[in-house]
Amino acid sequence: ARTPAVRGSTTVAMTIIQSFVLLLMWAAALAYAAYRGYKIFITLLATSPTPFATRLASGILRSFSLDDDKFFRADGAPDDIAEKRRAGMDNLARSFDEQFAASQKASETVLDGISDLRFTDTNRVPFPFQKLVRERLNVATLALASEGPHVVDLDGNKALDVSGSYGVNVCGYDNYKRWMEAGWARTKDLGPVLGPLHPIVGENLAMIKAVSKLDEVSFHMSGTEAVMCAVRLAAFNTRRKLVVTFAGAYHGWWDGVQPGIGNERTNTDVLPLKDMSPASLTAIRARKDEIACVVVNPLQGFNPNSPPPNDLVLMTAAMREASSSETLDHYAVWLKELRKVCTECEVPLMFDEVYTGFRMAPGGAQQYYGVHADMVVYGKTIGGGMPCGVVCGKKELMQRFDPERPLRVSYVIGTFAAHPLTMGAMNEFLRWVTTPEAEQVYTKVGDKFEHWVKDVNEELDAENLPLSVHNLTTVWTIIFNQPGRYHWMFQYYLRAEGIALSWVGTGRLLISLDFVHNDFEMLKKKLMNAARAMRDDGWWYLGTPDKPITAQSIGLVMGKEIAYNTVMSTVREGFLADVLCLPEQTGPRAPKSVPPETLHEFYEEVMRRKSDDHAASHKNTVNQFAHLVSSVIFSVGYFTVWSNCTATMVLGLCSLFLRQAGHAVFEPPCHDEEELLLGFNTRSKCFVVAGYTLAPLISLLRLGPNDPTLEPIARAWLNVTLFFVLGHTGLLWMQYGFRIASVWLVKLVTDPITDVYAYHPAAVNVWTTKDWKTATWENFQSHLRGGTAKDGGAKSAEEKKTQ
Repeated sequence: ARTPAVRGSTTVAMTIIQSFVLLLMWAAALAYAAYRGYKIFITLLATSPTPFATRLASGILRSFSLDDDKFFRADGAPDDIAEKRRAGMDNLARSFDEQFAASQKASETVLDGISDLRFTDTNRVPFPFQKLVRERLNVATLALASEGPHVVDLDGNKALDVSGSYGVNVCGYDNYKRWMEAGWARTKDLGPVLGPLHPIVGENLAMIKAVSKLDEVSFHMSGTEAVMCAVRLAAFNTRRKLVVTFAGAYHGWWDGVQPGIGNERTNTDVLPLKDMSPASLTAIRARKDEIACVVVNPLQGFNPNSPPPNDLVLMTAAMREASSSETLDHYAVWLKELRKVCTECEVPLMFDEVYTGFRMAPGGAQQYYGVHADMVVYGKTIGGGMPCGVVCGKKELMQRFDPERPLRVSYVIGTFAAHPLTMGAMNEFLRWVTTPEAEQVYTKVGDKFEHWVKDVNEELDAENLPLSVHNLTTVWTIIFNQPGRYHWMFQYYLRAEGIALSWVGTGRLLISLDFVHNDFEMLKKKLMNAARAMRDDGWWYLGTPDKPITAQSIGLVMGKEIAYNTVMSTVREGFLADVLCLPEQTGPRAPKSVPPETLHEFYEEVMRRKSDDHAASHKNTVNQFAHLVSSVIFSVGYFTVWSNCTATMVLGLCSLFLRQAGHAVFEPPCHDEEELLLGFNTRSKCFVVAGYTLAPLISLLRLGPNDPTLEPIARAWLNVTLFFVLGHTGLLWMQYGFRIASVWLVKLVTDPITDVYAYHPAAVNVWTTKDWKTATWENFQSHLRGGTAKDGGAKSAEEKKTQ
């Protein structure tokens, strides 16, 4: 047996060991927390707020349309400029109708059945202007043929194409037609057989590996599908989940690389970092063990940290910028630094060259910037005119199965991958683009285009036209050099001049390698003519010296419009619309809002509304008698409010109950008429009055009418009454102007007095009238349903939405 001294020593030793272990555990926990905190801090510094801000805004911002008058003076322009713009719009609409009659008719037929076209047709201009533009300027979406760099529509018009078919047309349409025909001739004997590969695939494989400088290749049907494959393979082979992208970069419509708007799924494995930021490099170093790949769209050098430019978001000139040559040089340095960090951290670097591949140079962005990636994705033009996507990568990143775990696979496959016709057209294209002659064509056309850009900008500057063109190889955009809300209109002037654009408008334009001197001269002439016409029609009006139109003034107006319409749209939804009794803002059910000019007109307008209100919902004699009694009580309340708030509240509750009971029980539903006149109906008033009277009524029953504690409740009730009346008046003022709001307020306040005069005969007639028989349970229910007694309250979906 151990002595007490030994047992005591053991206990002390165990206590020391336990304390030491506990201390180590606490130290480890603190170290881990500090490490995780450091990672989070570094990530927050490097993360771009743009995707999260746009996603948040998409859930808050509400759509609205400027009416015919505000459309032409959205920047505060005077009447003469607004009329000039209106005339310009009329001329454009007439020109479109004359030039594109057959195309427009055919386009309308397919527009209703193809959701893709409906989406692009809706999103050509900023949303406040969309409604009128779509009504007046019908952009045809059909074509019959291509001739060189021209597209021929159904009316026989030839438009000089700078859309580039979304990036496919690098080399010229005639070349692609020739390659498609030659590719089919070489593979037609096999036809649509899938599974076995045509031998031509081997030739394509060798050429693609030579261009990409990578080990293996995978074929797909589109650029988006190829990006999906590449990201999945990177995650599978690195056993990591996090995908790094850079703010604004587009990598196709797949939600796995789309953290911003356009994707309703919340991404937890996509980290959008800032372009050209040292903090981003630090974040990659800190989280290297979590990152499956870093995905770069090299076209971002043209507009770092911004989404692809298009006219939909061209709310002001500040919405669009293009990099200077100095910024492009810095972007090239940034890519080299990014390459170095990814190599050090053993994180795969992926170039999404769906757009830039074979456009910036025969070897794509890798050749142009002198940076080689671990994986490269191609699409668009590599198919030689056929739909295609290609993934290239190092051998260790392209594995689709785990040799040590047979059930662990990365399932990536596609039915039409490596289709014989696609492989044939691709082969023809690759055989051309890998020749020295192709390199010479790229250089020759690139030099001509650089000269054209300089020449056009000099002419624009000489004529004091507020725009300029900027390019990155054969990709170019139009930048507007002064504030304005109508720069998006320029796309329609270009279309009227015979220039074919994609749905993104003037944001992203392209030229193809088949452009010759005459094409460049024609493009310059058309662009200059369009700019002159837009200037002459007043769309670039800058105000007067004492009242200039500036970026600040435009921003203020836009902010007020967006805030007002968003708040009002939110308020109008659900129960709030009934509580605040808001009228419809637009459409046939919106109240007429012609403001009175003189005091006599003001009086006539008040009395007219009283008369219309009577005719719409006060025909029943019993209801008239209820209004008579209610009005007498209200009139007494006007005097007692100054001396006895409790008595006034009791009188007010009785009066409100009588008024609404008369409507709800005896009058037939007439919701449409009531809403046109008053902005609310019996149904909404029943809910409002019920909720409005509930609190003080409960207090009254609990405390009794003589309880002194009821006085502050009554005073609060009266303050709420005043708040609702003045608040509703303020909302009407915001929506229709001060005079219309004043008409409503004066009518409301004087109704008890004029109702006594109008309905005093009911005090005699009520005892003998047959109107008592109209009181039915079905009538009351129909009021609450929002329909009529006849239809049982049934309403169409659209009517319910409006209600």
